[in-house]
Amino acid sequence: MSLVRSYRRDIFQRLAPHFPEGRTPPCLHPGLVWEAARPTMLDPVRVADLARSLATAGFMPPLEHVTLDESALPDWCRWGADQLLADVQRTSGTGDADFSTPDMTEGIAHLESAREILRRVWPEAALETDLLIRVIVYVQGGAFRSATLRPTFGALYLGTTSVESPAAAFEALLHETGHHALYLRNHFEPYVTNGDVMVSHPLRPDPRPVAGAVHAAHVLARMAYGLTRWAAEPTAPSEAAERRDGALHRLRGTIEALEPVAAWTDGGRQYFDDLLKWEKELTAGHPG
Repeated sequence: MSLVRSYRRDIFQRLAPHFPEGRTPPCLHPGLVWEAARPTMLDPVRVADLARSLATAGFMPPLEHVTLDESALPDWCRWGADQLLADVQRTSGTGDADFSTPDMTEGIAHLESAREILRRVWPEAALETDLLIRVIVYVQGGAFRSATLRPTFGALYLGTTSVESPAAAFEALLHETGHHALYLRNHFEPYVTNGDVMVSHPLRPDPRPVAGAVHAAHVLARMAYGLTRWAAEPTAPSEAAERRDGALHRLRGTIEALEPVAAWTDGGRQYFDDLLKWEKELTAGHPG
């Protein structure tokens, strides 16, 4: 919460001249983060309108659900979708012309079910999600599953496979909120000094920067831990344990990819040592 307040203050210092008098938003929003990230193209009218709409929202307003067919789709949302589509086309070669908009009635129900399960089995992670995530953007296309973009911090982009069941949605929340949490930490303290060096890891087999592999290890550890807590419940579906085992296997592979390559800062070394300890404890409890 302290880091959220500091990051919010940093973003709002850049936008304050454009806030209407007496209308400083109480919370961050991906639309505001996006505007602050592009100072030469910032739209003062858009910033003022969003500030007015958020002024009475409270520190943790209700989660927004957005699909790409909405008539008044925010520019930040369309920009994010375009970035993700380009990445899908570049890495998978699907040739998709565009994302399509699925019927998300069932998917949203699965997501809300996952949020309730997370509150029950890991309330600290649920609070973290409430603090960091303002908007869920639902898209469908090719190999796309889920994503977080730093310039639209506060938004999760989820594909249909990420909300096809409560267990899938549970995993996606832990995964993408984990990216947000690590982006927030690294905004104030870097963990590696060679983040641009390329390495392959189980989440993204195409070579990606070491900084991305650190993110992969972070989110996989969160997924494995959260799914372990849920799978321990007698009523948990078998899918929770299956996803736990998959996350643990990929976590071990990501750690093995990082260990010979990553150059850690002092804070990063402590972080990685803690992650290694966590992984060993989780694996000892579920060696299969």
